[in-house]
Amino acid sequence: MPNRFACTSLLFASITLASCAHQPASDGSYQRYMQLAGDLQKRGDAGSAAALYEKATQEPDARIDAWLKLGEARLASGDARAAERAYQQALERQSDNAAALLGVGTAQLHQGKLDRAVTSLTQASAGNHPEAFNRQGVAQMLRGEPAAAQVAFSQSLVLAPTNLDTQCNLALAYALGGQSQQALQIIKEVRDSPRAQASHQRNALLVMVLAGREEDLKTQNLEDITPKQYARLLTEARRIKAIRDPAMQARELGLVGSR
Repeated sequence: MPNRFACTSLLFASITLASCAHQPASDGSYQRYMQLAGDLQKRGDAGSAAALYEKATQEPDARIDAWLKLGEARLASGDARAAERAYQQALERQSDNAAALLGVGTAQLHQGKLDRAVTSLTQASAGNHPEAFNRQGVAQMLRGEPAAAQVAFSQSLVLAPTNLDTQCNLALAYALGGQSQQALQIIKEVRDSPRAQASHQRNALLVMVLAGREEDLKTQNLEDITPKQYARLLTEARRIKAIRDPAMQARELGLVGSR
């Protein structure tokens, strides 16, 4: 009579072997592609990196990271549509992945798909990601909704209160919403920060002109801006201030490209 325990062990071993047989084979190509692509991305060659990340996504043992990195590289190389597709593939594998939702929303923002961007970034911000709130605010400004933008930027600052870029965004949202006092108060904090850089000083100039306080620029320390840059920025700020449509004003500020 056959040993029942031996039969059971044999059956278990057969099931285990069958299960292993259905696992994707790996020859290490996935890791090599990912490593090489990462090295290229660090060197600033986003296009070549994207080509290798795409190869990695075709490997049988590809993981969601490959799609996320492909989306990142596509965005960096200026192909927002391809980036959106890559992030969507990541979401096919994990529908609530915060990085993929943030990536999809960012790619949609760069393409001007503002309603869809707000939806995606709102979902991404459920994970309390400050950058998701920040980009959601940018999308709202471009939709001509400065009040909604103010809410989003404020939520971002709750999570990252020392982010000067977000503070500049909030000041601009107040300025475009006609709330000059709040805009000037926030931009003063930015301007007085020892971490303020030339980009923050440029935003300070824009906010002050948009808030109707151009005459105060003469007393401000904007020494990181050259006289030539100052003259050009002042001309641009006056032109944007003359525009009556908040959405058009936000587009002219170039928020997407600078964030």
